[in-house]
Amino acid sequence: MTKFPPNEIISLLDVNLKFNLAESTATNLTFGQIADEAFLSELNKLELGYGTSRGYEPLRNEIANRLSIPANTVMTTNGASSSIFLTAFTLCNAGDEIVTVSPNFPPTMDIISALGATKKTIPLSFDEKYELNIERLSSVLSERTRLVVFVTPHNPSGTSTAQKTIETAINLIQQKSPRAYVLIDETYREATYGDNQAALSMAGFSERILTTTSLSKCHGAPGIRLGWLTCNDSELLEQLALAKMNTVISCSVLDEMVGFHILRNSQNILGERKVLLQKGVTIVENWIQRNTEFIEWVRPNAGALCCVRLRPDVFTDAEVNNFYSHAGNAQIQLASGEWFGEQKRVFRLGFGFLPLPLLEQALSLLEDTLRKTKGS
Repeated sequence: MTKFPPNEIISLLDVNLKFNLAESTATNLTFGQIADEAFLSELNKLELGYGTSRGYEPLRNEIANRLSIPANTVMTTNGASSSIFLTAFTLCNAGDEIVTVSPNFPPTMDIISALGATKKTIPLSFDEKYELNIERLSSVLSERTRLVVFVTPHNPSGTSTAQKTIETAINLIQQKSPRAYVLIDETYREATYGDNQAALSMAGFSERILTTTSLSKCHGAPGIRLGWLTCNDSELLEQLALAKMNTVISCSVLDEMVGFHILRNSQNILGERKVLLQKGVTIVENWIQRNTEFIEWVRPNAGALCCVRLRPDVFTDAEVNNFYSHAGNAQIQLASGEWFGEQKRVFRLGFGFLPLPLLEQALSLLEDTLRKTKGS
């Protein structure tokens, strides 16, 4: 029996073409960018023993201070995907229902299925700018719903759900599914553009709300595999800590030390990236406007990602397949919408991973690919 269905998104780990527009992270941080003398001195004294069940205390305090919540409501995890797994694993038994949006990050969808829970999805539409529809949410909630997972900003589109909409959704869930918890994936929240302020975190909003994020997308440190959960329900958090101990024991003390130092320097790290992301999203927007005869997009609110669609009135399904083939031949790497449960004619375009000159070159080649596909 296959627990996890095949998904080509795994290629992002193993394939890195010259013009990688598939990746949704910001430019990778290097160790040299954060390794000042004070940090190296701390690192030299680090004992490579087990971490603690809840995570490195100074790191948890730093997270708590940034979110204005108590440190005893924070637990470190091996990334946001691990947070989702631990929460679903702890709360749900076979036959319980988990509700989430679609399209979505594949591990979120596949974890639910692998655990034997019944997956209920709220369809999000390109034509509706991937906005959460409360009526559709209501139609999939029941007394058997044990967990609802929201993603804001959304992957693959980068669109955000307004706080008022989230609050309306939470009130509805409490009425229709009183046993349910809500987990909000805020992985891209701080990857804003220019002077735009990050949306408020929902951490600490209520005992039934959990949040998760990581250092992967906004800070450019996916390689240290560090994220965290916030949970105001002390009994549930204790169960989550036990689940963590019984699966991964603890987080890496080295990862936590590096992560702590990244967060302490977060203002500088995020500040530089906000400038680059503003330039990146502007480059993409201008490129879209030059190619409206072929494509359309949903403008993102945050994150180094957006959804672009090959116009249905222009490209046949066969031409969509040809488009991906031509792109690959040009060393352009794209994230097909099919990876996320979206149509193949939609693709996720990342604009933070490549240096800006290479991004512009990649988009120029992608424009050539569009024209080649249509024979124009």
